[in-house]
Amino acid sequence: TEQAVLQWFKAARDQNVPVSGPLLIAKAQEFASQLGDDFKCTTGWLERFKERHNITFKRVCGESNSVNETSTLMQDWSSTLQTLLAEYSPQDIFNADETGLFFRLLPDKTLEFKGVDCHGGKNSKERLTVMVCANMAGSEKMPLLVIGKSKNLRCFKNIKTLPTSYEANKKAWITSELFTAWLRRLDRRFQNQKRKVAMVVDNCPAHPKVTGLKAISLFFLPPNTTSETQPMDQGIIQNLNVYYRKQVILRQLKAIEKKTDLQITVLDALRML
Repeated sequence: TEQAVLQWFKAARDQNVPVSGPLLIAKAQEFASQLGDDFKCTTGWLERFKERHNITFKRVCGESNSVNETSTLMQDWSSTLQTLLAEYSPQDIFNADETGLFFRLLPDKTLEFKGVDCHGGKNSKERLTVMVCANMAGSEKMPLLVIGKSKNLRCFKNIKTLPTSYEANKKAWITSELFTAWLRRLDRRFQNQKRKVAMVVDNCPAHPKVTGLKAISLFFLPPNTTSETQPMDQGIIQNLNVYYRKQVILRQLKAIEKKTDLQITVLDALRML
């Protein structure tokens, strides 16, 4: 199994394909299954494999986020929130937030043999915005709203039903119009269910105060505190991204086997999301 993994790794790097640790582990497990080897491809195995074959981890840039924490504001919000939401059950308290997704982006680091220059292919920066919404109890997830740059895509041809809600504008961003339309659709849904729902969102220009809602009461998080107060930022959106990247890795494995470039359409992205 190890020799098969090593040969595969050499071939992948010859194609300038970035190979991350999880990708290598996934391929090793696949080889082990095919060859009938009874061993678990763990991170410990990966570290020993890298050491045995003189492989290291290299970058093929990131940004740091500053957080404006205001302790007084946080304390005030905590007590205010309890009062505001006292009349709602956890099943009827929802939180929504958007995240950017570079849906074709491959890892920017790769395993490589020591002493070998590190090269990778071009990384796509094509972006989607994904609106994620779920309730406090964790029992109900709203259908994802995905926003892209183009409405009528070739990959949507002959597709009658999309796997998620989809809208488009030139920058693939959430706008106040899209947010309002999305919220009104949810309001009609909850009204039909005869429910009274609290919707907690962050305070930004794309989230206006929407009037005339029948079933939803809108609550806004304090400005500049969303990294601490936004429930979706406490690991939910991160999990979505992790599972999405895993799907990309599995597709990348297939592309490497076929010696083709990785192709991911917007429709593929919606399905994986």
